[in-house]
Amino acid sequence: MTRRNASHQAQGRANGAKDGAGKRLGAKKTGGEYVVPGNILFRQRGTHWFPGDNCFMGRDHTIHAGSPGYVRYYQDPARHPKRKFIGIVFEKTQSLPQPTHAARRRQLGMLAYQMPTPPQLEITTDETSAAPTKVRDGTTVSIRNSKMNPGGLQLTLGPGYQYRQSNYEIGRSGDKKEAAANAKGKTIRAFAKFKPGDRFAAWRKSVVRVARSRERKVMGRGGKGGAKKKG
Repeated sequence: MTRRNASHQAQGRANGAKDGAGKRLGAKKTGGEYVVPGNILFRQRGTHWFPGDNCFMGRDHTIHAGSPGYVRYYQDPARHPKRKFIGIVFEKTQSLPQPTHAARRRQLGMLAYQMPTPPQLEITTDETSAAPTKVRDGTTVSIRNSKMNPGGLQLTLGPGYQYRQSNYEIGRSGDKKEAAANAKGKTIRAFAKFKPGDRFAAWRKSVVRVARSRERKVMGRGGKGGAKKKG
């Protein structure tokens, strides 16, 4: 059974490894030192130390910081009786391991903040401060049918004494006009409504398009001058 190491350079030497230079292993950050995500905390061959809170292990067993904070070297018998861990805390006063069933510390890079409560507005009934008039909402007014308005409009009084048509009625007005025109055998659309599967209509459009293209080509050729005569 062959063993394959993490990278090609570390797979070994054909004739046996020599006693080369050291690999600069060991701790790179001391306990209590401030780190940022990606910083190397400990280089090792094997798992002498394990990643704890807010840390992760690389492919060559190197332990990196996963969050900004302060380094802590600790043991956690609740997780493993013999393993040694390296973790990150967010404040200098915090320690690891966390107590059992303790609230999880925030990892969003933000601080807890209580939203301010808006002040209570006092409603006064003084005649001088009260509004001189009161606008009634929801009053509906119908406009009788006419030649310009065959279906009749339903106008609603809104804030500011403004009568307007509801959005639903505005959206339906086009369909109502089209239905009235269809009853007379006409249409108000600039282009006829597309009908899937109508190959005859598609053929007519194609014939017109080809004819226009041929006409443009002929006009382009006629505009060009003939060959110059050699004198």
